[in-house]
Amino acid sequence: MDEQLQEVNITVNTGYQKISKERAAGSIAQVTAKDMEGRLQPNLLDRIDGLLPGLNLVRNISSPQNSKNNLGIEVRGRSTINAQAAPLIVVDGMPFEGDLTAINPNDIASITVLKDASAASIYGVRSSNGVIVIATKIGSAGKTKINYSNTLSFRGLPSRSYLNQMSSAELVNFQKEMFNYRSGDYAVIDPRKAMNDVYRILYDRKGGVISEEEMEKRLDVYRNRDRFTQMGKFLNTTRFDQQHNLAISGGSDRYTYHYSLNYTQPGDYNKGRATNKELGFSLKNNFKFTDWFSLRANVLGKNQNREGDIGFNFYDNYMGGKASYYLLENEDGSPAQWYNSKSQFEIDRLKALGLEDETYIPLNHVAAIHEKFYNKYINLNFAANFKIIKGLDFDLSYQSERTEGYNGTLNRKNAQSVVGMVNDATQIGKDGAIKRNIPQGGQFAEQRNDVNSYTLRGQFNYQNNIQGKHEIVAIAGAERRQINNRYTNIYKYGYDENSLVYKGINEELFGIQIQNTQALFNSYTISKKETGFKDLVDRFVSFYANGSYTYDRKLTLSGSIRMDQSNLFGTNIKNQYKPLWSIGALYHLPRIDCEPLDRWSVRATYGVNGNVPKDNGPYLISRVNNNLNYFNGEMQAYIDSPPNPLLRWERTKVFNVGFDFSLFKDRLTATLDIYNKKTSDLLGNTPLDPTLGWDMVLLNYADMQNSGIELGLNGKMIQRENFSWNSTVNFSYNKNKITNLYVEQNTPYYYYYAPQNRVGIPMGSLYSIDYAGLNDKGRPLARKADGSLVETTQKLTVDDLIYEGTTVPPYTVSFRNGFKYKDLTLSFMFIFNGGHVMRGVHPEFLSKYAELNYNNNFDKLWLNYWKNPGDESNPDIAPAFVSAASGNISDIFNAAHKFVQKADYIKLRDISLSYNLPAQWIAPTKLSYVRLTGQVLNAWRWVANKDNLDPEVWAGYSTVTSPSRGIQAPIIYNLGVSVGF
Repeated sequence: MDEQLQEVNITVNTGYQKISKERAAGSIAQVTAKDMEGRLQPNLLDRIDGLLPGLNLVRNISSPQNSKNNLGIEVRGRSTINAQAAPLIVVDGMPFEGDLTAINPNDIASITVLKDASAASIYGVRSSNGVIVIATKIGSAGKTKINYSNTLSFRGLPSRSYLNQMSSAELVNFQKEMFNYRSGDYAVIDPRKAMNDVYRILYDRKGGVISEEEMEKRLDVYRNRDRFTQMGKFLNTTRFDQQHNLAISGGSDRYTYHYSLNYTQPGDYNKGRATNKELGFSLKNNFKFTDWFSLRANVLGKNQNREGDIGFNFYDNYMGGKASYYLLENEDGSPAQWYNSKSQFEIDRLKALGLEDETYIPLNHVAAIHEKFYNKYINLNFAANFKIIKGLDFDLSYQSERTEGYNGTLNRKNAQSVVGMVNDATQIGKDGAIKRNIPQGGQFAEQRNDVNSYTLRGQFNYQNNIQGKHEIVAIAGAERRQINNRYTNIYKYGYDENSLVYKGINEELFGIQIQNTQALFNSYTISKKETGFKDLVDRFVSFYANGSYTYDRKLTLSGSIRMDQSNLFGTNIKNQYKPLWSIGALYHLPRIDCEPLDRWSVRATYGVNGNVPKDNGPYLISRVNNNLNYFNGEMQAYIDSPPNPLLRWERTKVFNVGFDFSLFKDRLTATLDIYNKKTSDLLGNTPLDPTLGWDMVLLNYADMQNSGIELGLNGKMIQRENFSWNSTVNFSYNKNKITNLYVEQNTPYYYYYAPQNRVGIPMGSLYSIDYAGLNDKGRPLARKADGSLVETTQKLTVDDLIYEGTTVPPYTVSFRNGFKYKDLTLSFMFIFNGGHVMRGVHPEFLSKYAELNYNNNFDKLWLNYWKNPGDESNPDIAPAFVSAASGNISDIFNAAHKFVQKADYIKLRDISLSYNLPAQWIAPTKLSYVRLTGQVLNAWRWVANKDNLDPEVWAGYSTVTSPSRGIQAPIIYNLGVSVGF
């Protein structure tokens, strides 16, 4: 091989074929099991975090990136608005429909990300979001090898100080202030409604029942209470997780095997609470019966189950929940009673009438709700290879997947939700006769979700090297695939868990407001809680081909084409036969007279990927309504989407140019990719003239562009006999923008309340109002584009808003270092996300909290609001309390420009220390190696925002209300042991 082509012999697995990386023109990133050594994260996605340029994990479930993305992964930004946004997952050559947790990270041999059209278009209509190809370990000829590893994880309770919540004393004083603004007339208080304990004391003082001194004495009791001091009895101070892995592999020249077993049990902060028990397994067999016939037989499976009482979550209540002066145990040690909507007077009145007892005692309510959950997954994967002639063989592959999901929740007859519902729907006649429209007894909810799929593929493979100069590699095949998703949701009333018998209910009452009931407002509507049944079938038939020609191992030309047919496309032949294709070229440039440069090559590809909606299509879609028709009591349906034969599936055109080079005798290697993705015919719900029959309909209504740069640097910084230092930097930049829209919103509210699409700006962008402070009465003011001030958003236009930027980080960087001294290895990784914005935490506009019940904790920022003239000079102060205010006024403050902050952050994602016991220490045993590993996750972070908010958990990306700060990611300590025989 020429010197400029000498490189590590890397094989890239695209799922359909394995090719040498030196012939791959596409943009491909890959990590192997060796790259993941020392990383003890229990799930696959966390283990590869930061290792692959262009692949980003979206940890914040509130982020716009997670819309229509069940995996929380993005490859090169987002290429769709309303269609499926998650990348396609391929495991051992076949599309994967199961839960990624079914894949044991310790079984991974390699993970390959196909990012451009040349690499991904072979996967057809599901390739627009990128493709992640996972190859699991296989056995090798030789003696049997046994490997065992376990990981123990520890994490303490998250800090409550991060939540910045009021103390009990602050909350009581705050309630006292609010009471003085608007408390209502003592004489007209409805005795049936529950009242906050502090408000009851304040009302007793207002009504003259108690003196000022007695009021303060009683309030001091609540000021000095702190429920969180009682939590130690019910919470584990440390959460403990464990994972165990056992693998056996070996074989001969005719048969190899790799078997593995994995057991995982996450812990819980609640003492005694049931947690998932997860058992996974993998059985991989490879047979070589003759020189021309071989067979692969794989079985992958996982079983998750959990069962226990969940009637009260102490951890959730510790991190927020009720006001801190509500105790779990009274001072005498007895269980404390809490009140929800009804007062003790009303509870006693209902009991006297012979109705259900609605007394709620949290400690006694734990067993009132019981949950049973399981998820079973099985994957059968078979492949036969037939060698026909030299250079030509045929693969016949079949995969069957089945997922059986179940979640049953029993609300026992004493559950708060059950007794309240039964009582609220009950009518009592003038003669005292009780008519229960909802039967007594427990209530049982059951959801089942079964997914069955199969893939059948036949593929010819051709490879020939002519005279050592001309290499031809080609594949051609056909594929049939079906996915059947069955979903059942039932809800039964009057359920008895011992006999499994339930009572019927008059379904004609669903959706009807029942009058003269025992509800607080004397009427009640029974909502139908079960959605019934769904049976969805997606079918695909595909034809594809891929080929490449390489001249003298320097120049490679490649191309691919695929046509998909599916029942999702309707019957219009124009939608059935639309090819997805790509072309590419790779050239290894001759060595030049430049001492540091060892080798370099240039790649270029262009092609078309696709994406198809699963919830809509070109045909008429009707849905059955859960509730019966009000007038005739019959079942009813409605047209969800009208027929639209012009509807097209989304197409993404991708251009990619890449450069690969190495310097200083392979001490520094780099990969640089520059790409441009243009997606057309984006699908979205678009407003229409309601006189046409629909006010909203799904149309191809938008175009989008993603362009970016990706850089991967790998440096062998120091290489000595007993010491080495390796460093890796992965950098990604993605610029997204909407280039065309069929129609744009013209109401300011839609832009500052939630991300809205607009031509020329990225998806997930944030707008704010130009806040001009408070007037002398404490009212918020907004500044228009012309400089004039207004007191209501009704006088604002879209042009008056401030465009803040995108909430999706355009820059992502990971920096990883590994040091090895003899048998000791230290590694750590920093990650950076930046260039985006978020709406920070802010005080609440105090207008809607003047009612009787302050039962929750609040942020301390709420204490700082306008009280007296002159307070408006404080730029950090919130508006004055008002008895009532519409969103047209409060939004000026809540959506203010002053609260928008940079969302940049840096985290020390992980730091690991591993030690391999010296060979001479274990020589007397039958062990081949022993490795001890310690790892710390989330050890340190830096954030650009002034409120110290963690952007990975903060929920304030789009909403203008003041959400919770979220639960800060705790520091996690992992200890691992790995041994081999």
